[in-house]
Amino acid sequence: MNAHVNPARALSFRARSLLAFALEPTQPFDEWLAALDAWLMRSPSFFASKPVILDLAGLDLDLKEYRDLLGALTRRHIRVMGVENARQTLVGPHLPPTLTGGRAANAQSLLEDHAAPAAEPVKTQETKSLIVDGNVRSGQSILHPEGDVTIVGRVASGAEVIAGGSVHVYGALQGRVIAGISGSPSARIFCKEARAELICIGGVYLTAENLNPRLEGRSLEARLEGDELKLRILD
Repeated sequence: MNAHVNPARALSFRARSLLAFALEPTQPFDEWLAALDAWLMRSPSFFASKPVILDLAGLDLDLKEYRDLLGALTRRHIRVMGVENARQTLVGPHLPPTLTGGRAANAQSLLEDHAAPAAEPVKTQETKSLIVDGNVRSGQSILHPEGDVTIVGRVASGAEVIAGGSVHVYGALQGRVIAGISGSPSARIFCKEARAELICIGGVYLTAENLNPRLEGRSLEARLEGDELKLRILD
């Protein structure tokens, strides 16, 4: 009697590189979470459906504090896909896996990651800009980590634009704009009419409450100088 043997099936897998956001909590966690809550109030969808890594470098915390921190992030709809620089006591079942070899993203590393072989020219479309020909409506979120974003229209209140490079808004900026998420220190934000809920470059941000009233409604450029966000009137 011959036994039926199923033919071997090929296992298909491949490597894939993704852009992830790295959160770097600081102690005391209550103060750090309060700052995170303030950010989420102004940009509630920023971490939605995005891979997040937790960097624990320099933190002295036990397993209970770590679990409490993960729980606090989960309640804020932030799902941690991995952890960097975690002590061995913070690694185990039902905890995020340990990741190594990560590096800060910047314009050059994006080119290196996506470059063609040396014998072939690098194609410009690998880091092309995104042009949105129209308004970004309330509740919409535009995410383009590969380069600049140009909006030929307005960004409505409650809308959000997130770019790896600079952001250009040829209309009223009433919502939230976050530039330079790929680590580019030269990223800028330009808008024709400044009425923004939030503008941010490299983690440094200004909200409508902090904006000088004389700048409201003006054509502006925002750039990062050190740890300070500088605004310049263009008209």
